[in-house]
Amino acid sequence: MSIVDDRVAEAHVARSEGHLALDRLVMNPKLARRLPPALAFRYHALPLAEDHGRVTVAMADPEDSVARAAVAAALGSRLYAVRADPETIDGLLAETWPEETQHSLSLLVYQQGSPIAEQVEAYAQYLNDLLGGHLSDFKATAASEATLDDLVEDVECDHDLVIFGEPDQSLIERLLSGSADLKACERVPSSVLIARRPRWPIKQILLVTRGYETDDVAVDWIIRLAQPSNAAVTVLAVVPDMPATYNQAARLQCGLADWLATDTTLGRQLRRIAQRLENWGTHSTLHFRQGSPNRQIQCEIEEADYDLIVIAADHSSWWLRRLLGELVTPLLRWVDRPVLIAK
Repeated sequence: MSIVDDRVAEAHVARSEGHLALDRLVMNPKLARRLPPALAFRYHALPLAEDHGRVTVAMADPEDSVARAAVAAALGSRLYAVRADPETIDGLLAETWPEETQHSLSLLVYQQGSPIAEQVEAYAQYLNDLLGGHLSDFKATAASEATLDDLVEDVECDHDLVIFGEPDQSLIERLLSGSADLKACERVPSSVLIARRPRWPIKQILLVTRGYETDDVAVDWIIRLAQPSNAAVTVLAVVPDMPATYNQAARLQCGLADWLATDTTLGRQLRRIAQRLENWGTHSTLHFRQGSPNRQIQCEIEEADYDLIVIAADHSSWWLRRLLGELVTPLLRWVDRPVLIAK
């Protein structure tokens, strides 16, 4: 039997049950790269798993005999094809083969009268070199609402990351009107990096995870930055806050159970993060701590020499922030190093 003739029963299953969901897939880049990028993009094909000489491949059209034959020949294995959404496949292929995609990351530096403007510019250029992106400037002399309106409109066009220079604000100004960079961070729709006391090269990265789906976006940024800089990653799994009726030991044990159990959302997300970092060859360690969620982060940062902190944005909904708690806003009130807020 040829490697093409082992047909994919899933193609018929998919026809009646819809597409294979790839949004929670932990991709294996080593396996995916066995398929030449030109072929992968042409036929919207992504190798997913290999078992006993047979490779499971997600394809836009598993019944296309020409596509199946070409993919099977390139892989040199028997093929087991499953139908999946082509746009989702292409997105994962872009992650696997970023050099083959037309879109390069767009970075924007936003200076708000920063006293360390030159240092922020140099830091932004370093990040741009790591990411292989396109860097541009948006200079502002003050953090006025009009200026922020212009920035938000500009970012909505095509910027992937906005780098904020720390504004020149007195303590009184911060207390009366709030942090200017925090205001901008809340309004800008893309991921943002608050460049407080920039430090490079980046060798130690802290990922703060709460088990949100947006943690995947945070991991995307870490992979992009850790790969070229060979940075080590510490994953701080923030233990959810338990009711005050629990004593401290019981609260920690209950929270850890949520993270470590195989059948919880938190546990599945933690395994997914660990698997993604491992697949990309990123050295990572996992930490848990006691105390309130914000205290857990503070202790971790105070005790380690991290060059960059990465965290998913708080929920945009006010009532969800009140219900689940905020981490980004309290963090930005005291942190003394760069923070990337993933959106």
